[in-house]
Amino acid sequence: MPTTKKKLSIFSVVLILITLLALGAAVYFWYQSQSKKPVQVQEELPIASPVFFTLKPFTVSLPIAEDSLDINKVLYIGMVLRIADENQKTVLLEYLPEVRSDVLLLVSKQTVNNLKTETGKLELQQQVKMTLSRQYDTKHSVKIDEVLFTDFIIR
Repeated sequence: MPTTKKKLSIFSVVLILITLLALGAAVYFWYQSQSKKPVQVQEELPIASPVFFTLKPFTVSLPIAEDSLDINKVLYIGMVLRIADENQKTVLLEYLPEVRSDVLLLVSKQTVNNLKTETGKLELQQQVKMTLSRQYDTKHSVKIDEVLFTDFIIR
């Protein structure tokens, strides 16, 4: 019987070696298959260029404030609207008379004392943005992202 124990222990060692080699080969092939997969790089989304719509400058007579001695103050204001895409620009061009009228009516309500301050100018930007961001007809709506003043003179 001593020979069978030797055979059994040699047989066990051979089985262990075969198992280890099979495991090693499996790990090697798994690692190689993982490294062959292309690294998934997050594709950068194309940055959309901003779309700007320039309004011709406005010249507006401002109302006289009750506590001010200023008479006949005039505001010369130019602005550029930043919008989402070219379709909205087309809508603004189609409805340009309405857009200009809305801006003129809004600006003509401003007071000199309010427009002299930075907060007054920022409020005017927000008011223009809210006034022009609307549904122009059943198919077309416009959302103004930002209102930029290019000219701002009070005389």
